[in-house]
Amino acid sequence: MIMSKAIIQIDANNFYASCEQMIDPSIKGKGLVILSNNDGCIIARNSEARKMGIPMGKPYFKLKNKLNQLNINVRSSNYELYGDISNRLMQLLRKNCEELEIYSIDEAFATIKRPSNKYLYQWGSELRGLIYQNIGIPISIGIGDTKVQSKIANHIAKKIKKNSGLFDISIIENKDYFLSQIRIDEVWGVGKRMSEWLRIRGIHNAKDLRNMSSMKLREKYGIVGIRIQRELNGEKCIPLQVKQPDRKEICISRSFGYPIDSLAELKKAIAKFVISGSQKLRKYNQSTSMITIFTNTSHYSEGFFKSEAKAKLEIPSDDTITILKPCLELTNKIFKPYKKLIKAGIIMSNLQSKKYQQNILFNIQDVKQEIKRNKLNKIIDSINTKNGRETLNWSSSVLDKEWSPRRNKISTFKTTKIESIPIIFAN
Repeated sequence: MIMSKAIIQIDANNFYASCEQMIDPSIKGKGLVILSNNDGCIIARNSEARKMGIPMGKPYFKLKNKLNQLNINVRSSNYELYGDISNRLMQLLRKNCEELEIYSIDEAFATIKRPSNKYLYQWGSELRGLIYQNIGIPISIGIGDTKVQSKIANHIAKKIKKNSGLFDISIIENKDYFLSQIRIDEVWGVGKRMSEWLRIRGIHNAKDLRNMSSMKLREKYGIVGIRIQRELNGEKCIPLQVKQPDRKEICISRSFGYPIDSLAELKKAIAKFVISGSQKLRKYNQSTSMITIFTNTSHYSEGFFKSEAKAKLEIPSDDTITILKPCLELTNKIFKPYKKLIKAGIIMSNLQSKKYQQNILFNIQDVKQEIKRNKLNKIIDSINTKNGRETLNWSSSVLDKEWSPRRNKISTFKTTKIESIPIIFAN
């Protein structure tokens, strides 16, 4: 007997907030919000803060007094922590699932064979316990026959407390009841415009979408709409992307902790972004042939200013020095005196895999130079990976004064530095 494969959707609950609560148990059960770069806006909340009416996306300074009155904890974004916890989560999921598609920092799709009785609740419950025991964050698991069904099941797993973060919609006889509880804009793949178009035609929930005329849906949204409808019916149309697709571009940008108005500072900022972007290119075994650098002042300042410049590399490269030279030249073009710049960045596009890159054929000197630089880059990347970012650095990016984004409320503990791990003493 061939056992069917179930599609699993795993989602870490309130991921940023859960990471913060994991390293600081004293804030568990209390309101918590996470701020964006420069402590600007609220980008994440835990369930307690949500119940207190704290909205997403609002500037921190506008809600500061309210947060204090409600005794809600505030944390600056700690992306190093979130990235590390995400990597640990995905490694554990990969060990306990057959196939895994990493969908985002806190979300993944997976497959698992159903046992003879088709019930996966014990497997799911054990996986939730394993994740919490090893990492300390809660997850929700949605199980279905397709991706769209598993997303709906995950939504139900979070919504109904008695499901304890786990729901399998495939084995439910009365699917219509649950599908009718899912608003049309909550169906995975249905965007704002599509949901508005569907509502006008009386389609208000997942059940309505499943049962509507396929002809009307195809006329408006083609194969995309039909795939969603068929997936609601249990027909697999959207496969798992087990192999991550190659990146099409890399963007490194940052808001400064204070406005900068000198060309020297801007060049050092751009150099810093080039170094980071080049390291990412080498990590993903890719090269770039198009570079764009940009900068801007505050949108709220008088005489708003933004500027960008581009350069094309004759030969695609991942070499820091090769990319750095044209970028520093471009910086002269985007800089304007007396403008208070608050953000800058670099975009590396026209990316291609180094597997298929053609080498230089005729200039032996250039080939030797490229080999030497490749060795140098590998050594620098290896040292920085083992000992921390910027252990070795390029002089062009060394700052006289730190302009990194404000993170006044960042957590003190980190999981990536052994000296930051708390010590417990037992009598």
